[in-house]
Amino acid sequence: MQTVFNQSLWGDEAFSAVLSRNSVPKILEIISRDTSPPLYNLTLHYWYKIFGDGEVAIRALSFVYYCVAIFFVYKITALLWNRRAAILATAFTFFNPFFFQYAFEGRMYSILAAGVTISMYFFAKIIFPKTDTLGRVRKRASFKDYLGYVIGTSWALYSHHFALFAIFIQGLWFVKVAVWGHRKTAFNIFKSYLAIGLIYAPWLSALYYQTTLVGSGFWLATPNLTDLRGLIQKYIAEGLPNKLARYGLYLTYTTYIVRRWGTNVAKSTFLLSWFLGPIVLTWSVSQKFQSIFFDRYLLYTIPAAMILLATNTRKVSGVLLGILLIVFVFVDYQYFVHPTKRPFRELAQYIHEVKRGDDFLINWNAAAHHIWETKYYKLEAPLYVPSGAELPFYVGTAQMTENDIVNDIPKKTFRVGVITSGNPDEVKIENYRQGLVKEFGELKFILLAR
Repeated sequence: MQTVFNQSLWGDEAFSAVLSRNSVPKILEIISRDTSPPLYNLTLHYWYKIFGDGEVAIRALSFVYYCVAIFFVYKITALLWNRRAAILATAFTFFNPFFFQYAFEGRMYSILAAGVTISMYFFAKIIFPKTDTLGRVRKRASFKDYLGYVIGTSWALYSHHFALFAIFIQGLWFVKVAVWGHRKTAFNIFKSYLAIGLIYAPWLSALYYQTTLVGSGFWLATPNLTDLRGLIQKYIAEGLPNKLARYGLYLTYTTYIVRRWGTNVAKSTFLLSWFLGPIVLTWSVSQKFQSIFFDRYLLYTIPAAMILLATNTRKVSGVLLGILLIVFVFVDYQYFVHPTKRPFRELAQYIHEVKRGDDFLINWNAAAHHIWETKYYKLEAPLYVPSGAELPFYVGTAQMTENDIVNDIPKKTFRVGVITSGNPDEVKIENYRQGLVKEFGELKFILLAR
């Protein structure tokens, strides 16, 4: 049975999978020229040594990080509220439709969510000390809590640059503590920031270079208010396309409306700032500078939204939440057993069967290319760029070698095999005519002959 666990890798996943096969120094060299930090690829590299580099093994690592994030959702909610609310928040976070799909994505999104959630847990322990029934402070954060905060925050920063937006929100709470709160706590947070800075310092030059790359041009358009609303709705209920998703959204909104917002105001505000702060910041930055507003980059805010959903509830919320959880589970199940990624593994198997020794394979440079999938599935098919045009950095040029791009078909080649997900009619090479076209969903394998 094919599920999202064992379906074919798609382009970005294959890029990471191929990259992680390299030595550690090579991984660092390549990824410093790309757009992300190295932690995911380094851990995947060592994961390969134990579990291999198959699709299931790659996605299993992401699922492990996903479960780490879920565990700390429980810890945060139990810390700020109680165990009953923690169980409920854990269930809603685990089954949140948008969050759930990235539990099985062979990329850095689960490790990012885990790092930010760990960071937020220890930060919450620091700024919300234990109190007695009269509100008097009974116990403040220990050295282990500050150490956990430094580790979790450094983890997040080395997972994805968008962790910076979460840290910025924490910085606002640090200012609140420094101005109106406990001065020693503020000083300890400041020392933690210094430690995080020292840990992250080796990556600063790479961060600067990667920032200049993104600033030079990206594929994302400037988002409008509809995009902002759409992202929030994706995160709270509509994360997967399903006819029940709209009903899930209505139930979620209703539960938020009847929530007791006047109770535990500071804790609710903390979660609200974690959820909305990075989203609004990214949206605002994208108005004035190069757009960086992209749904998966900010999914680490979803746990905060789900904790808010599960806390300060009224009696009527029990019915609403029960129905909503059923909707979430149904939507997730449909997603899990109906894979949507292109069946590249099946395409590769077919090509291996029909390819003759003198055939020349190429990736057609349409709206999207599939060079990383071909490399992962052990096909030699360079990207055909007859114009010799320079490719944008975001198609993975940091990992490309001179053998990965061709401008001409080698002389005396009788048959050319073309891999594309574009329109077959676009595939035209001088002196070659189109023959066999084999389709695998959106993927096509086209044989051209002289």
